[in-house]
Amino acid sequence: MEIQKDLGVSHAVFFRTLAQLPDGWVSETRSTGATLEYGGGTVTIELAPECERRIGLIRIPHTPTVFRFEGLSDVEREAFQSRFDLTFQRGGG
Repeated sequence: MEIQKDLGVSHAVFFRTLAQLPDGWVSETRSTGATLEYGGGTVTIELAPECERRIGLIRIPHTPTVFRFEGLSDVEREAFQSRFDLTFQRGGG
């Protein structure tokens, strides 16, 4: 299964945040993404080139991203995505 998302992060922030996932999840990193082991399967994350949204003088980085799930059940995939999204969630205040 494949899911496409648009992460509101630069590549540098992606890799810094990736390190915050639980130990043992990240099995390989490369300049274009990472491979993670989760449950009984593998999640491959592919990063497209960084993009930038502009709102007036504000510039916001974002990266189109593809998640490929192999060997995970629907329940495992949903649990992984929930935990991944929580880790990558950004808040303001």
